Amino acid sequence: MKIGTFVALVISGLAATGCSAQSPAEPAAAAAAADQRARPAPASPGTYDLSFLYQGVPVQTLVVGERVLLKATVSDADGPATRGTVTFQYCSRPGPTQDITRVDEAPSAECDAGSAKWATLQSVEVNQFGVAFGGMGGAPQIPRSIGFRFLFRGKNGGVASGESAHLDFTWTAIQ
Repeated sequence: MKIGTFVALVISGLAATGCSAQSPAEPAAAAAAADQRARPAPASPGTYDLSFLYQGVPVQTLVVGERVLLKATVSDADGPATRGTVTFQYCSRPGPTQDITRVDEAPSAECDAGSAKWATLQSVEVNQFGVAFGGMGGAPQIPRSIGFRFLFRGKNGGVASGESAHLDFTWTAIQ
């Protein structure tokens, strides 16, 4: 290759580089955009539904001695939460627990009024359908209503952390 041809190629390459659309500020902007893409997306507001099941069927009341299953369902506009933890809670009066003559479980109105506090039953990871199940250690032996709710703690974006509405479940006397 002749020197004149080589010099012409180098000069045309430099001219093309100097006239490119990329400015000296663009590498920093590109790095900032890449950093933005690497962060998890902000969590979406969710819906947090609490329901009660007995032998797989939705119920609102049972007779004393029967166990109810708590079901938490968490989702948002994009679908079910696939990562996160549900913490089931019940409304609890101050004083001893596990005392059949002086029950600590209370309706949610007592937690609303401040005479009782929300106590944790258990924490469970949601499944791929945005559902978690929980329950009490035993079945009430005295007729009463107990308030329940759950707290959801989302993980890595997805559905935002939140709280279900509280619901009361009632155990009635055996007829």
